[in-house]
Amino acid sequence: MKSNFTFHPSYKIILRKLNRRLSGTEAFTLHLLLDIVYKYRMPLDKPRVMIVQEDNDANTMLAGLLWLKGYEVYKASTAEECLSKINELGNQKVHVVIISQQLALDGRAMLIVNVKRSNIETKILVIADEDTDKTKILDYGADEFTLKPISAENVADKLFMLLTREVVSDNR
Repeated sequence: MKSNFTFHPSYKIILRKLNRRLSGTEAFTLHLLLDIVYKYRMPLDKPRVMIVQEDNDANTMLAGLLWLKGYEVYKASTAEECLSKINELGNQKVHVVIISQQLALDGRAMLIVNVKRSNIETKILVIADEDTDKTKILDYGADEFTLKPISAENVADKLFMLLTREVVSDNR
């Protein structure tokens, strides 16, 4: 039985992965499920992450691990470079920005405030050397604060937590 409804374009990715023909009931059920996913803006594409640190070696290592875990990763070493790349992406939302403590506290750049101004839904994770400025950083608008040393795996776990927190809070 052939269904007479059309799928949203992003559903084609999921449908291709099924690799078999669906019966009318199965297709209708899948259509309803995907509508729910789309309605609540659960990302079907790779979540976009921007890493902003002065240390290029740390940037590269973290970016490589996040890429392997399925994230679309962008790197920047200055606040200006970060904001420029976010503007270049245009309507492609950056889901999470990871910022070093030094750049988060740079009063001239006000990176956290400017990222939130460009898209209030973007989550910000600050990785800090010490917790003396934690309150100030969170007051600027950071969503999560963690101290070094932190493994790349733990950063990936925190990203997952921030992304799932976004979906849950949107559904309330």
